[in-house]
Amino acid sequence: MKHLLRLSVVALVAFLAVTGLHAQSIDGVISGLKSGNTSQLSGSIGDNMQLTVADKSSTYNKAQAEKALKDFFQKNTVKGFDLKHKGSAPNGNYAIGTLQTSGGSYRVNIFMRKEKGGEVIKELRFQLIE
Repeated sequence: MKHLLRLSVVALVAFLAVTGLHAQSIDGVISGLKSGNTSQLSGSIGDNMQLTVADKSSTYNKAQAEKALKDFFQKNTVKGFDLKHKGSAPNGNYAIGTLQTSGGSYRVNIFMRKEKGGEVIKELRFQLIE
């Protein structure tokens, strides 16, 4: 019985470690945006994602997306983030908010996609509010 309990605990710890390395929820992405934390956002990037900044849009692999987000936050120091709406769809969750930065305010659209182990960012849009 003790052996079975130990195996169960080991299996649970291994499961939590593996799922912790995979995607997080949309709340984790929102938290990363609020602080401009690229490392936190990177945890939710899948194999590829679409990133739009102002009027420039492209599909990036994980490494390219991380670099593009890092560049964005280096040029635009985050001052705040106001969540306007959050919802769910059959294939994932989404959120809309306003990001205040040193470079201006951006309307942010976040679209997540369900994958094994959680959700990943499918698309992230930063549209400058003029």
